[in-house]
Amino acid sequence: MKPLKTGLIALVMLLALAPVAHVAAEDNQVLVTVNSGEPQTQAMAMILARQLVERGATVQILLCDQGGVMGTKAYDGPVMNGPDANAQQIMRGVMQAGAKVSVCALFLPNSDFTQDDLIDGVAVATPPQMGEFMAQGTRFLNF
Repeated sequence: MKPLKTGLIALVMLLALAPVAHVAAEDNQVLVTVNSGEPQTQAMAMILARQLVERGATVQILLCDQGGVMGTKAYDGPVMNGPDANAQQIMRGVMQAGAKVSVCALFLPNSDFTQDDLIDGVAVATPPQMGEFMAQGTRFLNF
């Protein structure tokens, strides 16, 4: 009788914890902001964002200031040894893996770029959209 009772207790505990595990997976959101124009910093930000996506996180990448250029057709960053790709190429892979990428709302109006200059898949973030994402228990990485 004791093994049956122990098994039932274990089953009840497992079922009680299942909703917690589900909620934790849904709350695994990360906002990666890239403000730097430094190619190594940009590439590392994208490599780490890819690691997060591969581990099940919901990742949004926000490109601001000099980082915004990475979202444009004009980007001409150097190929990094190791990944053998530039930051934008790595970013495209992260996008294919499921991350959403946007330039910040201030980037286009305060630069010489227009929405037509953005590469496919890069959107323009709005403060309400980003605020909503940030308010949902999101973790932040800033580069």
